Amino acid sequence: MVSKPELIHRFVIAQSGAKRSLAYSDVGDKRSEQILICIPGILETRDTFANLLEKVDEAATCRAVSVDLCGRGDSDPLESSDVYSMKLYLSDLELFLNHIKEAHHTKPVKIHLLGTSMGGILAMYLAAGSHNVVTSVILNDVGLSLPWWSIYKLFGTMGKGAFKTAASIDINDIAASLRVSPAAVRAVQDPAHFDLPYKSDLMGMRFANIVQNFKGPISLIHAQDSVICTAMQVDEFQKLYPHGVLEVPDVEHPAPYNSLVCEFVISKIMTPRPAAKMVSDNEVIKAPLVAEPKLKPKSKSTPGSQSREAVQESADETVPQKVQLQQSLDVHPEQMPLFTNLTIDPMGLEESVHQIAEMSTQIMNQYTQALNVQRIEGLDAPLGAPGRPEPGELEQHKARPVFHRWKSAVTNLFKPK
Repeated sequence: MVSKPELIHRFVIAQSGAKRSLAYSDVGDKRSEQILICIPGILETRDTFANLLEKVDEAATCRAVSVDLCGRGDSDPLESSDVYSMKLYLSDLELFLNHIKEAHHTKPVKIHLLGTSMGGILAMYLAAGSHNVVTSVILNDVGLSLPWWSIYKLFGTMGKGAFKTAASIDINDIAASLRVSPAAVRAVQDPAHFDLPYKSDLMGMRFANIVQNFKGPISLIHAQDSVICTAMQVDEFQKLYPHGVLEVPDVEHPAPYNSLVCEFVISKIMTPRPAAKMVSDNEVIKAPLVAEPKLKPKSKSTPGSQSREAVQESADETVPQKVQLQQSLDVHPEQMPLFTNLTIDPMGLEESVHQIAEMSTQIMNQYTQALNVQRIEGLDAPLGAPGRPEPGELEQHKARPVFHRWKSAVTNLFKPK
């Protein structure tokens, strides 16, 4: 948490005659040719990056800025929950990025974006529309796709924490504990909150097309036990960016900014890699689950104890050999192949399958309940009567292509071989 008032800066946005401000922290070398802009997650504040900003400030090798989105932290709230949206966040960030760039002492300057979870999604949109202003992007535990079951699982996790049961939710208490506006808490629970354009399919939301024309490198920080960025998202990411993944062991979504992650981020700012070669859907780049060279924080060995490097080398020798699962699904030919070139540790395969199967079953049950309550107006009318559906329309309704394609895919995925 930022405790010194002088460290809190404000950027004023004027809209429709009204003014509001975004709060941000700003550390490091103000004359550096590198600026890192940090974007928090859905209900996070800029305090998320406090440890990273402290290390940047100590190193004094670049400039780092973390910002509170509207209604979060020390930024001004909006009037009502229906105003909060991804489009508004993106618009605010575009203005903020231009302000930081234009006010910087050194020209030209390289802008690097670091986004946590939802902040990573915003970073992809921001980079795509920046007209070469953004040099590189680092995503914290969000990949090029967001599976439907991951969203479901995330809210289930929230249910064990701040978001308990619908009957016991106190929006004001949640907002106070997170340092966000109650209206923002209400807004993020509404599907209309995500109002940016995106592609979707049976599996979830897809963002690869958003950054397909972005020329800079994109890196991924992956929390090993994440429900948002799973092994499937890592595998998908590495097909396009085979040298840009850091896995953080034994942590859930999102990855914390510990020493390992901070060193990774700083290394990407100072020596960004060239853009990865884009590949077609049928071309597979074979890469290990963690392609980025391991970053080892400096530590001193004591007599009778192993160094961190020795422990890591010993652990590497015992890791089971990765296997490639080529899944062939009996689904509609227009559907994208699922889980191709999926890299999984065989020791954790059974547990992963059970977890995904459980989530998939819950989602299918929701579809079934939703479909059972649907009624076709005029169905009881005699054939040919006004309002009665035509036979072709009735068959099309009964087909329920989305549900059946989903069920077929899941059934084939977990079918005993």
